[in-house]
Amino acid sequence: MRILKIISKIIIGIVSLIVTLLVLQYVITPKYRFSEPKPFSGDYLYNPYAGVDSTKWVKANFHVHTRSYAGVTNGSNNSNAFLDSIYRYFGYGIIGISDYQKINRYESDHKWFIPVYEHGFSYYKTHHLTLNAQKVLWLDLPFYETVHNKQFMINLIRKDPGVVLTIPHPNLRQAYTFDDFKHLSNYNCLEICNNDRQFTFFYDTILSAGHPVFLMADDDAHNLMKIRDGIHCFNLINTELVKDSILHAIKTGRLVGVNFNVRPFTNNEEKKLALDALPEISDISLKGDTLSVALSDTVRSIKFIGQNGNVMKSADNSSNASYLFRKEDTYIRTEVLCRDSTIYYFNPVLRYDGKKLGYDPPEFDALRTWLLRSVVIIILILCLIIIRKLRK
Repeated sequence: MRILKIISKIIIGIVSLIVTLLVLQYVITPKYRFSEPKPFSGDYLYNPYAGVDSTKWVKANFHVHTRSYAGVTNGSNNSNAFLDSIYRYFGYGIIGISDYQKINRYESDHKWFIPVYEHGFSYYKTHHLTLNAQKVLWLDLPFYETVHNKQFMINLIRKDPGVVLTIPHPNLRQAYTFDDFKHLSNYNCLEICNNDRQFTFFYDTILSAGHPVFLMADDDAHNLMKIRDGIHCFNLINTELVKDSILHAIKTGRLVGVNFNVRPFTNNEEKKLALDALPEISDISLKGDTLSVALSDTVRSIKFIGQNGNVMKSADNSSNASYLFRKEDTYIRTEVLCRDSTIYYFNPVLRYDGKKLGYDPPEFDALRTWLLRSVVIIILILCLIIIRKLRK
């Protein structure tokens, strides 16, 4: 009987904990009023590549894992020194190590060093790639998150004004939905591709809803011993190799994401030769209402993509192409398909009013939030009264 009592107490304790967490996540956390999605509009065009210097494109990766927590997390095959040597061999100028819930300072002696970590440890992978954080945020929500939960976590991370926040692998375990991206705001970037995954469908949803979010491309590598795990997706950033310059370039969109086709290679030597042979970006400019893109070599296609992900124009077997903005175009982003099936993703040129690129952030819904909290408080008081009476 004593064992049964102990077991029952443990079960009651576990159930009580789960109920408490459910209440905290779904009832106590803030609720928001989200504005209806509104496409970009205005008489002005924002070009993120205005004034780029074609000699200052730097390879960068911000999402890769090393051995941490005694090898418990996925990434135990990557030591800091091994990771550094691999990325340097392939000519990367910026190496960001994004361990889970840990700021890795192995590269901190460099002027370009940006502290980065991957926030989140719930099963549903609603994670945040957090750049330039001063410290790790340990709070996370354990159960599947509502759009209110997701906005709450984004706002919490962004309380640090220096943080540049990217949402990584958005469809992994269905962490985010299309409806989420129509409403969420206050983050800087979305991973447009990550290892073998690409997320253009989510990105066009974000842009079509009028959110000024830029793209990022990352390896999310966990085992660099595998030929296809690293040097796969990366960023070309137009920047000086100094932290503030890099962060400014990311926040303003002066970046191109690259999904390098690594399938044909069996060793790093072959891979490096192919990487070095990729076409260089010789021009990305906006003159009047005409967007022009040029590369150093002929590519299979250059596509100009607009509202709802529609291809507005495509140029095949060319090294350059241009697109004339129409009045009804809300944004135009460019995709380049190289002859080896590597893809370049350019940040969008956006319509705006000439003052701000913006989307009204969701407002804290005080009435709904405190109404739900009050209900919980009343229920708890009633439960205490009932328990007290039963004991008497």
